[in-house]
Amino acid sequence: MNDDEYKPRISRVIDRFITLIGESAAWLNVSLVTVIIMQVVLRYVFSKGLVRLEELQWHLYAIGIMLGLSYCTTKDSHIRLDLFHHRYSRRTKEIIEIFGTIFLLIPMVTIVLLHSWPFVAESFRINEASDSVVGLPFRWFVKSFLLWGFILLALAGVSRLINSVAFLIKGLK
Repeated sequence: MNDDEYKPRISRVIDRFITLIGESAAWLNVSLVTVIIMQVVLRYVFSKGLVRLEELQWHLYAIGIMLGLSYCTTKDSHIRLDLFHHRYSRRTKEIIEIFGTIFLLIPMVTIVLLHSWPFVAESFRINEASDSVVGLPFRWFVKSFLLWGFILLALAGVSRLINSVAFLIKGLK
C-alpha cells in the first residue's frame, strides 16, 4: 500500500504545510553558515569578532531547530530509540505510533507550550533585547519560535495520529 493511499485529506494538507515551512526554514542554514564563516574570518584573520554576528548565529540555529522539529516528525526522519522497530509489522508500528503520540508527544508538547507561553509573553511585554549593549534587539522574536515550533510539532503529531488511525481502519476493511 502506498503511504499516501490511506492518508486523509486533512493530514495531507497539514503535512504539505509543515513541509513548506520546513523546507523554507532549511534555507536559514545557508545564512547560518555564511554568518559563521564571516565571524571566523573576522575573529581569526582580523582579530575582531562581532557580538551581533555571534548572537545572530544562535538565533538562526534556534529558529532552524524549532521549525525543523515538525518537519522531521512529518517526514519520519527523527531519531528513534526503539531497538526492535524494524522487526515489527506495519500494523504494530502504527499502534505503537498512536500510543507514543497520545502518551508521549502530545503531553510533552502541551507541557512545553504551557510553560513557554508566559516566558515568551514576558519577553514580548518588556521588548527584551540582548544583555550586551552591542547585541541584537528583539530577543522576543527568536523566543517566539519556541511557541511556533511546538505548535507545528503538535500539528505534525496530530497528522501522524490521523495517519496511523486511518491505516488501521483501512486494514480492518
